Amino acid sequence: MESRREDAHQRSAEVAVIGAGVAGLAAAHVLRDHALQVILYEREERVGGRATTRVRAGFCFDPGAQYIHGNAPASDALLLQRFATSELVAIAKPVWTFDSQNRIREGDRRQNALPRWTYRYGLLTLGELMARELTVYTHCEIARLAYLRPGWRLFSTSDQAVAEVPNVLVTLPAPEAAALIAASELPSELQQALLAELGKVHYRPLLSVALAWPRSALPPTPYYALVNSDKAHPISWLAREEEKSPERVPPAWTLLIVQLAPDYSRAHWSWDNQALATATTTLVSTLLGQRLPAADFYDVQRWPLALPEPGTLLEAEALHRVSAPYGLFFSGDAFTGGRVHLALAQGKESAFRLLASRR
Repeated sequence: MESRREDAHQRSAEVAVIGAGVAGLAAAHVLRDHALQVILYEREERVGGRATTRVRAGFCFDPGAQYIHGNAPASDALLLQRFATSELVAIAKPVWTFDSQNRIREGDRRQNALPRWTYRYGLLTLGELMARELTVYTHCEIARLAYLRPGWRLFSTSDQAVAEVPNVLVTLPAPEAAALIAASELPSELQQALLAELGKVHYRPLLSVALAWPRSALPPTPYYALVNSDKAHPISWLAREEEKSPERVPPAWTLLIVQLAPDYSRAHWSWDNQALATATTTLVSTLLGQRLPAADFYDVQRWPLALPEPGTLLEAEALHRVSAPYGLFFSGDAFTGGRVHLALAQGKESAFRLLASRR
């Protein structure tokens, strides 16, 4: 992977991918396999999007996506074959459920029979493996596009032209993609049609709180994680990181990832991290039926565009019927939701759509 900050030189390729999350990375590999030169632009320091990992105070944890579903063709082909590594591990314990009355029950046996993949030192490993063979420019946000009739010129936030390409694939969340299109120079009928489609998608916010204690504070559980079944609890997800791999935490420690429900996240978005850690500890204590002390370590990740709302996803055919004739394509969670295996599959699908348009 070529990873560097924006520079003064225009770059040329056949496809520019905006956003180096797993959908963009998967699409780039398909295009590269078909002999197209691809460059990727990523606003953040690291690739992978919400399939990311933090390392803090000796703890290694995933604040966004939690694992990758197995028995899915696109993800299995990438995880088990193309990017196979001994760092890939299956989470052994199952996921159980809980409801708004804090009743904990065994989970779906069929779902728990399917593999849940992760990496020994975090989901970020997947993005890093996928990016190694690609040209990725990190710390480079594309602020606007200009249609060249045909082709596209890409501009950075400093309004510097950084690339000219025949095709662009945008893999940003729909609101960010809409902001990019609104700032761009393209035919007005195309711009209006794209903004109307992208504006249909609404996103949920998510507060993800990591809490750690000496393991003596929290006894072993028969499950790896708990998921809220009735969507009526302040907590939507709770998981123990050391169940993914013991290397995630120092010896004799436990770390919980607690992802808070959308309404609770909205209501507490502006709280400072310490207040959120305290409030979340109280919620966890109530759910588990034991009083937990203040966490020895905490960390908070805010995801303003965590997941698209059900029922607002985009229909790929309708959007690309408008954009594909201009060499402009879209991919990402706006079409599938937030699951990693679906993002990988959707990235590949968008790449094949682009390839078909060139015939």
